[in-house]
Amino acid sequence: MNQKQKYTGILTAVPTPLHTDLSVNVESLTRHIHYLLDTPTDAIIPLGGTGEYTSLSFTERMQVVECSVAAGGGKLPIIPGILSPGIGDAVDNAKAFMSAGADALMVVTPYYFRPTQQGILDYYKRFSDEVDSDIILYEIPYRTGVSLHHETVAELAEQTRVVGIKACNPDLAVQMRVAESSSKKISILSGEEDVLPLHVAMGAVGAIISSSNLIPKHWAKVLNLALQGHLQESIELHTSLRPLIDLIFSEPNPAPIKAALTQQGFPMGEVLAPLKSASPGLQASIAELVPVYIERERLLAL
Repeated sequence: MNQKQKYTGILTAVPTPLHTDLSVNVESLTRHIHYLLDTPTDAIIPLGGTGEYTSLSFTERMQVVECSVAAGGGKLPIIPGILSPGIGDAVDNAKAFMSAGADALMVVTPYYFRPTQQGILDYYKRFSDEVDSDIILYEIPYRTGVSLHHETVAELAEQTRVVGIKACNPDLAVQMRVAESSSKKISILSGEEDVLPLHVAMGAVGAIISSSNLIPKHWAKVLNLALQGHLQESIELHTSLRPLIDLIFSEPNPAPIKAALTQQGFPMGEVLAPLKSASPGLQASIAELVPVYIERERLLAL
């Protein structure tokens, strides 16, 4: 690992718990992070898509970051997401999060504007100049409409504070080119539970995922088997997780993961508009299937 590959392993994207009045439930978030501290979780990612960044006010985002930093107690890196489309809001939030004690930032590609690759380079260069923080690129083109060319990633790895990329591009050929050009410079982190072992085979050294809120030991084992060269075993374990993966993503994230965590004793509350909470049918399926995986998680040896 080189000095820019600082983040590896299972980085868990945590949801934002809400009270019935839709204010941030800092007590529930604290309790959930304390639970994750005792699992094979290597970092906490608040305020990504799973954390409903775009639906929260600046004040609420600060509550989440301050709570996460306090709950983490310096035991794990706290890496908030920055999902603002514009440079001004992104920088303002980033500076505030770092002042609150965040360790790094996960910054989504600028969207809505339909930027060129040069525009994206300029955006991240300015962000890197203005914010004193490690940066994990967040590429998720099926939500933003913006893809990062492998040349762009390589240039950012050389010229900015970028130390990693959360890879959510469904085009595996694109991911392969990114890994070929940049995996020795930055941490490639899978953002897709569906294909995590394949991402590792291509050069990923970790993952930023949300279902690790429920089964962190299983994901750590899938990852470590693949990293150790036991790809077939990793794929077999991954295949056993398919029913859970399909269930948790059968409705828009983070509604299903919030419902599952609530059923497991971590009250998460509702999701914010325009999202809808998990349907009654899905909640019933979660109540039937998730406890099976929780018991397997309890018995799993790493």
